[in-house]
Amino acid sequence: MPLPLVGESFALGAAICWAIGPLIAYRGIDALGTFRFSQFRYCVSAIILLFLAASFGSFHLSDGRSVVFLVMSGVVGVAFGELALFQAIYLLGPRIAPVIFSLHAPITAFLGAAIFAETISFSSIAGVLMAVSGVCTAIIFRSSSEKAGGEWHKSGKVGKGLLLAIAAVVFQVSGALLAKEVMSHVNPLFASFLRTGSAAVAFLPVFALWGEHERAVQTADLRFVLYSAAVSTVGGMTLLLAAFAYTEIFRAVVIASLSPVLYILITGIVRGERFPFGAWLGTGVAVCGVVLTIASM
Repeated sequence: MPLPLVGESFALGAAICWAIGPLIAYRGIDALGTFRFSQFRYCVSAIILLFLAASFGSFHLSDGRSVVFLVMSGVVGVAFGELALFQAIYLLGPRIAPVIFSLHAPITAFLGAAIFAETISFSSIAGVLMAVSGVCTAIIFRSSSEKAGGEWHKSGKVGKGLLLAIAAVVFQVSGALLAKEVMSHVNPLFASFLRTGSAAVAFLPVFALWGEHERAVQTADLRFVLYSAAVSTVGGMTLLLAAFAYTEIFRAVVIASLSPVLYILITGIVRGERFPFGAWLGTGVAVCGVVLTIASM
């Protein structure tokens, strides 16, 4: 007998990993640069996942259709999606771009439900809308101690930033739908390896052109690559793919989208960082929306 809410638990685990991930990644990005850090993280993640998949006998290379779908998912959703998102944040800033990007959750949820013939009740729709609006609110009302960075709100750059943010949404949605199509037949560790490995290969031209090659690499800084790979990619991506295998896509995506509000909880409680009331209000609304979505079974 399958355990209740196992897919939802995997999705929550992914959200927790992605909430912790930025606390590690920002130090690595600061030391290595955005593109170099991303390339290193993809490569390290792929090596770790290759070892784990081989250790647990999880290879499914004979399933050519699943391999193709997962490779496409990695190239489109991981490599292109992250590149577009990073550049959008650079041009628009850390407040506007994530709000636009958070729209990938309801789009993926509703498109996935339509494509995979999943039934969505009225209360589930209400829960999705509550969760997404809460996440957007929490993102907008950031901590007053947040460091603003990036070349944003410059004349002639906003339009490009908006296009990149929309592209990031499209890439993320496409990558998730491609992975969901085959996840019922593939082990999550192997699927995560294929996505990450293909992203590492696809990202090579970007790294070659904009990889901050002039910056010296300190050995001590590479530990942040390892930590981020273990938490965000090996942990977060694998858990989300496992969630796709065990529950409907709209539930998995909505729960995983809680990462920004979990970040607020973690930094507010553990690190004592102060957030405005609007951020906490958005956090509460998002959590209530997820609870409503899960309860609508």
